[in-house]
Amino acid sequence: MKQALNLKQKQIPRLSMQTWLPLLQCSLSDLDKHLQVISNENPCIDVNSGFEVSEGSSAGSHQAYLEYQNHVSNASTDEIEWMSVSTQSLYEKLEEQIAAPLFPTPISQRIAKQLIYYISDEGYFEGDMELIAKELDTDVYQVERVRQRFAYLEPSGVGAVDYKESFLFQLNDVEMDEELSILVGAMITRFESLEKFLKHPRLHDAKEVISRLKNPPALAYMEGEPPILPDLFVRFENGEFTIKMNNAFYPDVKVTQIDKYDNFAKQKFKEARELVKLLDLRKATLYNVTLVLLEKQYDFFMGGELKPLKLQDVADELGFNESTISRAISDKYIETEQGVFAFKAFFSNAIGDVSTAEIKQFLKRLVQSEEHEKPYSDKILHEKIEARFGIKMVRRSIAKYRQELDIPAFKERKFLYKLQEI
Repeated sequence: MKQALNLKQKQIPRLSMQTWLPLLQCSLSDLDKHLQVISNENPCIDVNSGFEVSEGSSAGSHQAYLEYQNHVSNASTDEIEWMSVSTQSLYEKLEEQIAAPLFPTPISQRIAKQLIYYISDEGYFEGDMELIAKELDTDVYQVERVRQRFAYLEPSGVGAVDYKESFLFQLNDVEMDEELSILVGAMITRFESLEKFLKHPRLHDAKEVISRLKNPPALAYMEGEPPILPDLFVRFENGEFTIKMNNAFYPDVKVTQIDKYDNFAKQKFKEARELVKLLDLRKATLYNVTLVLLEKQYDFFMGGELKPLKLQDVADELGFNESTISRAISDKYIETEQGVFAFKAFFSNAIGDVSTAEIKQFLKRLVQSEEHEKPYSDKILHEKIEARFGIKMVRRSIAKYRQELDIPAFKERKFLYKLQEI
């Protein structure tokens, strides 16, 4: 079942391509700001924000937004403090602490400020000590001495080279007796052999301390993900799929004539009317792309796996250029009964006849079912995937897929598993 576009591709050249392409590519969350900029240059356009929640409107059509608002309104004291703290960047926080008595001399302050440049957004030090020493005309020993003082900075654990050292840095802020301090330190440095501590009488206390440590250390300063606004909703109702635009968040554009009747007024009025048509075309394009996705990826919408699908396949189906479809799906989302998905997630490359999406799902299931004592290395995962699908692929693809699925490397998974068991 196909629904014809309200405006055909051949009509677009008569409209303003300069207006059309940015409008098509703009995400729903940025659409209001984009239209406000246009309206500021055109007196015939009046834009009412699509983010106003009208009284009596359906909560379902604002799900992502309302969940975010609900999270904020019900936030704990710690979360509210985090929201306040996180308005200051990590690097601003570190910079203001580079002073006496911790860094009493000009050279120690210079080194500390240089070290900040090599701290990642997560709070880990990723620099080359020899290079930094050379840049500051000093020696590696002096640079390392200054870096070790980061153990007393906020956020606790920042400036460490890895999570082990970060945990040790963070212990400076934890009050413990000597016995517990020695035990916790030993567990952190020897995480590969945690089973040796299972019979220690203070194991429960040590586990409680470790569970309070933060990884990564700068988590509170990392930029949070904005709420996702789906452009469309796909529902299975009464034995068939229905598609609904998220009109509740679309800005309302009104066109009005101005008193003057000259070439300027006529041109602006024409541009305003074109803008309304382009907004309709934007909606129609996304609607029809969704229709094609429902047909091509029917198994997925019914709870199955994604099939290989290229942008050109959809472009051919709708009579658009591939570049137009690419712009149309950029930063756009569909809310389905399985969750919210980016449009681009429905387009999957293939290795042989197997989609990368199907490979990722199998990879995810392998990790979920692995033995905690012997997590699968990337080499083993690679071998199992090749055997399962009868394909050949390079091993580095496994690491790439893991990262995209937020699956830690096998050593880190082993550490996390052991923490759960003790």
